[in-house]
Amino acid sequence: MVMKARGDVIGGRFPRPDPLEGLSGPAGRLPWVGLPLRERQERAMLEVGLSVADELPASGPQGRVLVRDDVTLTHQAVAALIERGTNERRDIAWRAGGRTGGFAADIALGDGGPWLVWLAPGGDADTAARIASAEPVEFDPQERLLEFAVPRSQFGADVLELPLSDQVVLPTGHWLQLLWANLLGLPPFLWRTLAGRNAVSVAWNVGTAVIASRSVDPRVVSGRLWRKGRNCRIHPSAVVEGCWLGDDVDIGANAVVRASVLADGAAVEELAMVEGCVFGPGARAQRMAMVKYSVLAERAVCGGVSQLSVLDRDAAVKLTATLMDQGLGQGVRVLAGGTLRRAPIGLAGVCVGEGSVVGAGVQIAPGRCVPPGLEILPPPGSVVSRIPDDVSGKVVVRDGSLVPL
Repeated sequence: MVMKARGDVIGGRFPRPDPLEGLSGPAGRLPWVGLPLRERQERAMLEVGLSVADELPASGPQGRVLVRDDVTLTHQAVAALIERGTNERRDIAWRAGGRTGGFAADIALGDGGPWLVWLAPGGDADTAARIASAEPVEFDPQERLLEFAVPRSQFGADVLELPLSDQVVLPTGHWLQLLWANLLGLPPFLWRTLAGRNAVSVAWNVGTAVIASRSVDPRVVSGRLWRKGRNCRIHPSAVVEGCWLGDDVDIGANAVVRASVLADGAAVEELAMVEGCVFGPGARAQRMAMVKYSVLAERAVCGGVSQLSVLDRDAAVKLTATLMDQGLGQGVRVLAGGTLRRAPIGLAGVCVGEGSVVGAGVQIAPGRCVPPGLEILPPPGSVVSRIPDDVSGKVVVRDGSLVPL
């Protein structure tokens, strides 16, 4: 539901002070749950009756909600900020409380913001100075905890709890930030769009799913909730559960797609598995690929194994290539702002830059970022190019030839 336009508050953006890391700009085109970030920002503002100006609004009699151009946000966060700022009548900056705030700080990788600010009506200082000096104020995220079963040997517990909130405010200027912003935004988005936005639609949609699944198990029922756009082609043998599919999506025979958002023209070929992912327009999981908890931007292609990874525009991961997501007995670290930092929950995949290609059989260690425009080929010595006539028994590949073990 879009609220009536209001004249007492206006919206705007302010620029990220540092370049994007691992990603090609501009920030507004970065994918967030099926749409470019810029469009998501505009929709969040529109739902509370605001429009977003391309330039910073001048000081005046109206309050101003300003979001950094690389920051994800939901309309619930915008509404909470307006209410708090109006009541306190001073400049404030968003900071989430609870476990959500702690996890957001981990995802920030040293980025202290501000990300989202309220500027009270009036004021003589210029906008940039007021943004920098806005006082951080803690907001109650009204969080819920989502539990995941994990190996005790790695996490010291059998269950990992991640905080989820409808009030999402997260930076995306670093590739790992973009990944986590999508992963944390995915469950609330899927619930609102698949189950419904009000009690009547939730009751109808969930009731229909209960009847269709002949079960009241939430895991079974949620799998029956999914949205299909126009002209989608889904093979009868494919499994599609809890997904949002755009227009012209193609899903092949025996493919499995769960809890994912696939934008217009995306494809999952036969025998591929896609879980907890966000695919941009034209992105593709090739035959027998396994893509989990990853983000594929426009026209990116994965034919290998990807988990907790980001493929930027036109990037490709070939068949049998592997983007690793965890180290052996130690947490993963990533480079952010020139400093090595621990990845959230100690896990991180790989970023493949715009137009880069990871060749067949190549394995990339976790936390690494492949720059744009590279083509990584397997070592020549690992490709069999010579087969001696007298070879027999067990052999290994050495310098392109088969030699006895």
